[in-house]
Amino acid sequence: MTAISTTSRRQVLEQFVSSRISRIQKAYLDGRPEGSAGLAELRKSGDTPGASPATWAIEFEGLPDELVGKTDEPSPGERAAHLAFTLYATHQQSQGQPMHRTGREHNFGAAVARLQAARSDTAPTGQLPSRFSALGTASTMDEIAHYMRQLINLLRSEEIPLDYGRLAGQIYRLQNPATADAVRLEWGRGFAGTPSNQPSDKKED
Repeated sequence: MTAISTTSRRQVLEQFVSSRISRIQKAYLDGRPEGSAGLAELRKSGDTPGASPATWAIEFEGLPDELVGKTDEPSPGERAAHLAFTLYATHQQSQGQPMHRTGREHNFGAAVARLQAARSDTAPTGQLPSRFSALGTASTMDEIAHYMRQLINLLRSEEIPLDYGRLAGQIYRLQNPATADAVRLEWGRGFAGTPSNQPSDKKED
């Protein structure tokens, strides 16, 4: 059997998260009870994948086999999906517009740049927001989650959307020292507005 590459797992994860969030988002914006209920449960679900039975269906139903953990600890894919879901639940809260939007223009670095522009009266041009800078040097999942939550709250306050499928893939790669710097490079390019042909935009045979 051919081993599944890290790139393939990331792409599968991005597709799963984007599809699942799109479904929740549509239900929420259509005013269906399952949409608001799902977001509320995700916001209460804590930091650990699977810790809240109320979100098991969202997190694990349909999760591709290659992302499912094989030990008592969550897999990198499960951690990335859980964090992306909970961040989105915070981002979308009380918003009448979709906060999950797909596309390179909605990558995390570009979103933070829009945040900086929206707050240009209080932030020097070109200077990295302190939380974004701290996120760039974070080395543990706890640190990554902490700074991402702070930034998502700021994006929410300015109604700036984000591509959560892409974000899930970035969180996945951040957990691997061999690919973490590539994520930081993508964020830097996005923040600076530099065109970038990142792996998320490539198709594999």
